[in-house]
Amino acid sequence: MKQHKSAFTLIELLVVIAIIAILAAILFPVFAQAKLAAKKASALSNIKQTALGVIMYQSDYDDMFPMGSGACWWYPLDGGWSLDTQPYIKNLPILRSPADPLSKNGWMGWLASHDQGVPISFVANGLMDWDGAAWSLFGVMGMVQNVPPASNRCGASAWMGRTVTNATAVTYPADTIMLAERYGSQIAWGTGDFVCARSLGDAWWDGAGHGTAIPDATRNGNPYTFTNWEGNTVTAQTDNRQGAITNAYSKKSVFSFADGHAATMTPSTTDPDYFGNPAKNKWNAYRN
Repeated sequence: MKQHKSAFTLIELLVVIAIIAILAAILFPVFAQAKLAAKKASALSNIKQTALGVIMYQSDYDDMFPMGSGACWWYPLDGGWSLDTQPYIKNLPILRSPADPLSKNGWMGWLASHDQGVPISFVANGLMDWDGAAWSLFGVMGMVQNVPPASNRCGASAWMGRTVTNATAVTYPADTIMLAERYGSQIAWGTGDFVCARSLGDAWWDGAGHGTAIPDATRNGNPYTFTNWEGNTVTAQTDNRQGAITNAYSKKSVFSFADGHAATMTPSTTDPDYFGNPAKNKWNAYRN
């Protein structure tokens, strides 16, 4: 007598499907965490290599950091650190984080369509503050606005004090931020490759529409939202204590420091209290 092969019953199939679903629910978050950890490791490597490129630049320029942007605000015309260090880095992708979607969402229209509006992920510490007589650079690579109008074709006025930083003047190089993550940055105009502001109301400086405020743990934690020149409302951060710094890795971000090392930190911990505890402000290169 010919025997028939037995088949799975409906109940057995449902049990198998349930087991697969349970395993998937357990393993998918693990795979996602592993993928995020790999991206973080790559970003950490990239920002460290970029910092070493800046240090190589210093060796050829009397220990001076490059400027964040020249007086004209247009990097191809008069420079910016992301362009000035290319002879040492020679690699545009190293200026990017693998977690950055490289979106131009929020960019000013003219910049988004410009062929030199190249997106990058890392920005320099260009902190500005009042030095008692003028607004000056307290970070390491920031804005240059101390050029007399008569000597500059873009008509920049000399309203700033110090605009460049010598590496030997940095009081705590191993504890002073050089570079940080800000997704949606750009390599051509304005503050496209650095952050500089203490306050949140700084959209007018940023052609990419992603803010220029450094972190401050004493803020209220509301979203960091503003309207740019073209009337577009942009949310730079869901938590304004982090400033414009992107915290893509379990609420942490990658940073490089003036001595060349790199680390992962929660952005707000880099400046726990700007006025109440200035000695802990890792953005101030000249703190005591």
